[in-house]
Amino acid sequence: MLCRTLSIFVVAVVGSPKHETWLLTVEGADRAIVGLSLRTGMSFPESDNAVVVANVTGRLVRPDGAREALLRFRADADTKATAHDLGALSSGVVVATCDTAPQLLALDARKFNDYLLHEGLPKVLAARMDTHEEGRDATERYRKCAKVVFRTGAGKGRFAEPVGQALEIVPLEDPTLIEPRRTLRTLVLFAGEPLAGALLGWDLPGNGEDIAGSTWTNDAGEALVPIAQPGWMTLRLVHMTRPQVETHEYESYWASCSFVVPGAR
Repeated sequence: MLCRTLSIFVVAVVGSPKHETWLLTVEGADRAIVGLSLRTGMSFPESDNAVVVANVTGRLVRPDGAREALLRFRADADTKATAHDLGALSSGVVVATCDTAPQLLALDARKFNDYLLHEGLPKVLAARMDTHEEGRDATERYRKCAKVVFRTGAGKGRFAEPVGQALEIVPLEDPTLIEPRRTLRTLVLFAGEPLAGALLGWDLPGNGEDIAGSTWTNDAGEALVPIAQPGWMTLRLVHMTRPQVETHEYESYWASCSFVVPGAR
């Protein structure tokens, strides 16, 4: 009963995501994709600070399925982001990912409990309350798993194939061709397996710290996301486990998947 009550409450307060990380594309003068921009902030898609270059690993999946590591990240002071230049890309749908190295964070009990509510993790909070641990401070290890899906011309791609991120949002339909007033079928994977009962949110530019909406994944780890308008859009998710190891009690994974709905850039 407690978990059900928390689940209802969190839908009302979850519109305040903190420290989100998004991977976007950068266009050249001819509107061709020339680079990637990894951004961290509280108002999509503006960046508050760049991720430390040494803490980022990246991958590129070309339209034919060929995969390669992204090895030349650099800090971009103008956008407060972590950037990577791209060379020639064949026509079709390209997928790029960036994952950050795990970091430790200590929070007092009240801030941690509030954070669990705001990020759509009512089951974790319910477990703390069931064991009378809601007044206990917590140490968490977190990592970010960002993805962008983009089109470089006519052609297909491997957007529906998992890349292998620890927490991964996989569009099961081509998000670069989806039209407004449609829904995008989406799969959430954790450690390569479908993640049921996860709160999947979505955001659009101009919402500030609020997100546009959210929904729960079904037993197969899938959810339908409404597409409201052309332009940039991101899907986002936080998942937490409790390994209770010597260095940290909780481990969280933050995932995003960004793309441009046709009709605007």
